[in-house]
Amino acid sequence: MEDLVENILKLVKIPSISGNKKEIERIVKLVKDQLTEKGATVREFRFDGADPVLLLSNGNGDDFDILTVGHLDVVPAQDNLFLPRIENGKIFARGALDMKAPVAANLAALTYAVDKNIRFGVLLTTDEETTSNGIKMLMKHNKITSRIVLDTDAGNLLTLCDKAKHPVSVRIVAVGENAHSSRPWEGINAVKHLTDCLNELSADFGDYEKGGQQPENIWQDTMVITAFNSPTTYNVVPDRAEARVNFRLTEKISLPELEAKLLKACERHGCTYEILLQSCGVYMNATMPEIVAYRKIAEEIIGQQLQISQMCGGTDARLFADRSIIIMHSVNGENAHGDGEYVEIESVKKLLEIEKKFIDTFIAGKI
Repeated sequence: MEDLVENILKLVKIPSISGNKKEIERIVKLVKDQLTEKGATVREFRFDGADPVLLLSNGNGDDFDILTVGHLDVVPAQDNLFLPRIENGKIFARGALDMKAPVAANLAALTYAVDKNIRFGVLLTTDEETTSNGIKMLMKHNKITSRIVLDTDAGNLLTLCDKAKHPVSVRIVAVGENAHSSRPWEGINAVKHLTDCLNELSADFGDYEKGGQQPENIWQDTMVITAFNSPTTYNVVPDRAEARVNFRLTEKISLPELEAKLLKACERHGCTYEILLQSCGVYMNATMPEIVAYRKIAEEIIGQQLQISQMCGGTDARLFADRSIIIMHSVNGENAHGDGEYVEIESVKKLLEIEKKFIDTFIAGKI
C-alpha cells in the first residue's frame, strides 16, 4: 500500500491544470510509463480541439467487463499547492481529492487485474475540468463499451451515488432599441425584457441561496444565472442584453420539456435562446444487482453501511449512461477545488481493497 501513497504524491506534484499542455503531457507520460512497466496495454487518443485521452487495460479491444473512468487534470492553484504534505493521515494538495488519489487506486486495481480473467480498463481524460472534449470525441470515434463503469469521481467512501444531474448551459439574448435614458418611451429596454424572461423561467425552479431558501433535498431541478451583460453606458436605454444560464436537471424534466419552457418565455418577452452545452444525466437504480453486489463488498470492507445519495454536478461517466451500469463511489476528503484540498489516505486504501474484491467476485461469476 505504500506504493499507492507514493504514486498519489507523484501525481499531485505535477501541476496538470486543464489547458497547461506541457504539464498535461508530463502526467500522461508518467502514467503511460508506469502502466507499460506493469504489463498493461496502453492506448492514447488525440483529437483536434481536445486534450489526450488514455485507455489502459489488461488486454486488447474496446469492450470491457469493468471500466473505471477518471481524469488527470485539475483546476488552477498557486504553486505551493502542488507541493504535497502529509498530516494526520491526510494528503494536502491540489488534485489530491479531485481526483488523483482515486486515479491512483484505479491504476493499482488495473495492475492487480493484469493477468486475471476479466476485461478491466482505466479510462483517463485530461480536460474534464473544462470541456470534457476528450471523452466526447473518443466516444464519437471509438465505440467503447463496458458492462459496468466505476466512476470514482462521485460520492465518498461512505456514500454511493445512484444519480447525477443533467447539465444544460444556455445563452439567452434580448435585442431592443437605443434611446436616451431620459426619454425611455423612445427606446426598447433589452435589459428589462431579458430580466422579465429570466424571472418567468425561474418561477419553475427553486430560488435557492445560502442563508435563504433551502431545498428539502438536493435532488431538485435548478436554474442559476451565471452571467449577465449589457454593453451600454449609464445614460442609454440598452439595445442588447445577454445572460448565461446553467440548468441542472433531474429525470423529472427532459431536454425537450426544458426547451419548451425556454421557447415559451423567450417568445413572450422578445428573446432568443441557444443551447451552448448539454450532456445527459445518470439515473441508476441502487437495487440493480451489480450495484447491490458492489455495495455489499464495500460495506464488508468498510465495516459499516453505505448511504445512497445523489450528485448535483456532472461526471464524464454520463457518456456511458445509455449502455452501462454506472457505480459512483469514491474516497473521503474535503475542499475539492479549494486551497485546503485533502484526501484521507486510509479511504484510498479501502477503495483499492473494494475494487480488488469486486474484480475477484466478478471473475467468480457472482456478479
